[in-house]
Amino acid sequence: MSKDTNVKFPEEYKQIRGAFLKNLKQKKLQDAYSNIREILDYPGYFYLETVWGDVIELFEKITRELIGDDWGDLVKNVRENPNDIDALYDLAYYLYEESAHGIAATFLSRANKIKPQDEKILSELVVNLEFMMMNQEACNLLTEAKEVLETSEFCRYLLGFNRIMTGNIDETKKLLLTIQDSQDMDIQFMVNSLKGMITRASTLKTSRSLDNTDLRGWHMVLNGSILLHLSPYGIDDEMNGRYAYISDSYSLCRQGIDRLKSVIDKAKIEVPCILSLPDRSSRILALATSEIFKKPFKIWNEVDTNTEGLIVAYDLNEIHSDEIIHDIANHRSGQILWAHASCWTYPFPFAPDITTYLYQQNYSPWGGGQMGYNIKSKRIKILETNTSDDDDLSQQIISAERDPEYLDDLDDLLTMVESLKLLNNESKPGIFRTTGRRMHQRVGSPVLSNRFM
Repeated sequence: MSKDTNVKFPEEYKQIRGAFLKNLKQKKLQDAYSNIREILDYPGYFYLETVWGDVIELFEKITRELIGDDWGDLVKNVRENPNDIDALYDLAYYLYEESAHGIAATFLSRANKIKPQDEKILSELVVNLEFMMMNQEACNLLTEAKEVLETSEFCRYLLGFNRIMTGNIDETKKLLLTIQDSQDMDIQFMVNSLKGMITRASTLKTSRSLDNTDLRGWHMVLNGSILLHLSPYGIDDEMNGRYAYISDSYSLCRQGIDRLKSVIDKAKIEVPCILSLPDRSSRILALATSEIFKKPFKIWNEVDTNTEGLIVAYDLNEIHSDEIIHDIANHRSGQILWAHASCWTYPFPFAPDITTYLYQQNYSPWGGGQMGYNIKSKRIKILETNTSDDDDLSQQIISAERDPEYLDDLDDLLTMVESLKLLNNESKPGIFRTTGRRMHQRVGSPVLSNRFM
């Protein structure tokens, strides 16, 4: 490792480097990783090329400490062969698998500069940018790669998808024409996905703005999913209806159930029973839903998977059963999947047919971890898990009063549902589908929101 820090390195980098080495020595490995990530996250500091050898050496050290020698050897290969595109790609692939998309994109960007117009490198870079919600950057890179676009149907699909993720429906339509007759089955699947988005967008455009503030509209276009609740907070601070941090409330659970019932009634869908996923939060919510809907309560694990009814999940990210995930991944006749809370920064692989709200970090009303104010000590405290019986907690949902700060936008929600009832199979929202896999839940949308890292 270079010792001549006073001569070689920019002052800013020296400070970050010093903090990294201190944290590494003190075995504060996550803090050390954060230091190195500050330098390596896409697109990297403007001076990254001048410190490349040193920063990769630091990165190798932290990966060996945090993950092990297999990872360390991948980084070592990049350190020893800084312009080897295969070494850069291999490391980026594993970083992608670990959701380290910002660092992966930096290595792929380097590979793309060394070997431009390479489909494999470019497409992998774009996919990582999508996870970072940098869709316009992805469009710029793809547009510049004219040779690849001419020969690669996949890259034309990626450009079409990222165009619609920036709100540019017309450009997506043009690109769709160039791949819609593809003989590749994978491309055809992507084509049908884009067609569905475009059709839902065209339908919604007749009754709503579908601009860069219409979170509910774009959530439907991209995911085929109905969004019941928009956050009333941070509208002027560019949250645009999403939550960053939220301590969920009994009142919001009640509003979710009430709005869910309004949507189902508007769609004229019969719900024979309430099917609760087996985790505690889902049971509490489903018990309340059962009483409000006046429908029988059943546990998912105790019925046939084809049982018709409303499947209730508090949060799909709280499901820790591969079997259940497999069971609910496909639409079945007479079933609707409702997830009360959905993460928008690291979404579940498939979209629920209906969700109440979108969050980045969420705490249930009973699960502990919420911040509460202690009047006596005049300090913030972290609340513990509420161990009351599930029935008692469900009753708190049923008796909860409406929060007066919630948006009065039920008419907007129901008007959208009405307009989507007549769409064809490939364009139908989730609540009107009876077969096929549930739609992929997209990261972000043309509606941007602030988020904490």
